[in-house]
Amino acid sequence: MCAAGAIREYLALYTCNRSELYIVLPEDDGEAEVVRALALPGAQTLGGLEAVHHLLRVLLGLESMARGESHIVAQVKEAYAAAAGCGKVLHRLFQRALGMAATLRSCYHPGREPSIQFIAADSFRRGSAGGRVLVVGLGAFGSEMAELLAGMGFEVSATNRTPGRIAALGEKAGACRMLEWAGWREALGAYDAVFLCTGAPRPVMSVADRVAMRDGAALFDLGSPLQSEEGPGARVTLDDLRERAAETLAEYGRSLVRLEEEAARASGALLAEISVLADDTWKHLALARAKSLARERAEAQAKKLGVAPEELEVFAGSLLKSYLHPLVAVPAAHSARAWRILSGEGAEE
Repeated sequence: MCAAGAIREYLALYTCNRSELYIVLPEDDGEAEVVRALALPGAQTLGGLEAVHHLLRVLLGLESMARGESHIVAQVKEAYAAAAGCGKVLHRLFQRALGMAATLRSCYHPGREPSIQFIAADSFRRGSAGGRVLVVGLGAFGSEMAELLAGMGFEVSATNRTPGRIAALGEKAGACRMLEWAGWREALGAYDAVFLCTGAPRPVMSVADRVAMRDGAALFDLGSPLQSEEGPGARVTLDDLRERAAETLAEYGRSLVRLEEEAARASGALLAEISVLADDTWKHLALARAKSLARERAEAQAKKLGVAPEELEVFAGSLLKSYLHPLVAVPAAHSARAWRILSGEGAEE
């Protein structure tokens, strides 16, 4: 479609339970035909401001099952680095979006974040009568799963196809018992839960393996694609956890309201900035970052001096206003770039 001129630019983003295609179309009336040709049944189509807003929400973890998580940023960066179809529009969009999302997160994110691993572990903890669990697969996802379960007090065993991963996790999480990959299937009957966290393209657990599990044991298949074959007994997948996430993270979600509001406001400025750099966007973010830094420093110094942090914050704020006053009062040729650097997005320049 690119060769035929129907699409000018494209970038594909694939993560767990997410398949997205960002495209730039020619300025003609063929948009509907292109969308019909590309969209799978049930796909959601967003354009213009909605598409930019969605990308910001993705980068901020607001579209993730574990809302507010930051793992998605690395996945978007990998997709962008590997993209062969980006042109000047998508290059600018993703570069600016990554920078703006980082600034928004530093200013408005509550600081803590959930994860799919936490949702899975919490789900097992709520309904568990036993405490012996097996984690299969020790990539970044599985290693965090094993450490989290061990931290919750479960007796954790872990295995990985590559021995080096086992040794690395063994040093990091001494509470975990390590199993050789060749022998974990024979030990399935000893566990109250099995967490499949591999990234294999085909299932690593067969029907026979599921039969060998202890009666009543829980199976959490957290792979994408699924890592276990259809078989007897219950199986919890990422789709099942999505339904449980709303209940588990209800209170946490309320702390993300400000971040969501700022993402909606910033998306309009980001859309305009794809073609024209907007001073006001970076000015707002730079001032927000300055206030956040002043608040952090004030709280730290207040503990040392034994005074109210609000007093130091007001003093720090007045200094910041005095320092930034020339830039606010007299816009110059390079003021947009200066505001970008002060916001933290353009520091690499």
